[in-house]
Amino acid sequence: MTKLKDLMRKTLSLSEDQVFKEDIFYLLEKTFSLSREELFIKDDLLIEESEFNKRVQEYLDGKPLYYIIGKAPFYRRDFIVKEGVTLIPRNETEELVYYVINRVSTSPNLSILDIGTGTGCIALTLDKELNNPLVDAIDISLETLEVAKENNKELNGKVNFFLGDCFAPINDKKYDIIVSNPPYIKRGNFVGESVLKYEPELALFAEEDGLAIYHKIIKDIDKHLNDDGFAIFEISPDLEEGLTKLIKEYIPSYSYEFIKDINNFVRFLVLNK
Repeated sequence: MTKLKDLMRKTLSLSEDQVFKEDIFYLLEKTFSLSREELFIKDDLLIEESEFNKRVQEYLDGKPLYYIIGKAPFYRRDFIVKEGVTLIPRNETEELVYYVINRVSTSPNLSILDIGTGTGCIALTLDKELNNPLVDAIDISLETLEVAKENNKELNGKVNFFLGDCFAPINDKKYDIIVSNPPYIKRGNFVGESVLKYEPELALFAEEDGLAIYHKIIKDIDKHLNDDGFAIFEISPDLEEGLTKLIKEYIPSYSYEFIKDINNFVRFLVLNK
C-alpha cells in the first residue's frame, strides 16, 4: 500500500511532457475511480498500486491509452474498446455524428443504417440523441459485433445489429439516413506503429487504393436510401477524386458535398438523393 500523493509524484516525475502527464492523470482517474479534483483532495488515501503500475508500464511500452483502460470516450459516453478487434473512436467521427444530429434533430422516427459499426459508437449515439429513431448497424466481423452489442447493452441502446458485408444482411430494406466510417487507408500508406500493432487491420485498410468499401456502398446505395434521404461517410482527404468518379458512375442524379473537419482536412462525403 502507498499514499496516493506519493504514487502521483513518482509517476508524474517520469516525464516533463504535458501529454504524458495528462494521460497519467487519466489513468489515475480511471484506475482508482476518482475525479481529477478528488486525486488532490484525497491524496493521503492509501491505495494498492499494482494495477496502476501495470497500466503505466503498458503505456510506456506504447499501448494506446484507451485499450489499457478498455473504454474510450465518444460524444459524452464511454464505449468498450478491445485491442485488435475494434478501432478507438476518433474525434473526427464525433463531427460526423454532430452533422447528422444538427441536420435532423427535430425529425422523429427516422430510419438509420450504420455500415461497419465497429464499437457501435455512431449507431448508439444517434440512437440516444435523436427522437425515437430506428437504427440498424452492420459489421463484417463477428468478434467486433459482440463488442458493439456489449456497448448497446451497457448504454441501454435499441440498436439492431447484423453480421455481414455492406448491404447483404438487410435485403431490400430502405433507410432515411445511411452512415459509415469504413476502412479507407491505402495499402502502403504510412500508419503509426502503435496503430499497426494494436488496432484491427480489417478496420483500417481497404483495397482499390482505399475505395473498396465505398465502391460497394455507392454502387448499391440507391436501392437502400429513401427518397429525400442522405448518406454521410467519413473519408480520407486523398480519396476525393476517386469518390467523385464513383458518384458520377453509379448515382449521377445525386447531389454531393465534401466537408472539411475542424482541422481543415476534407473528411466527410455527404450524398443527397
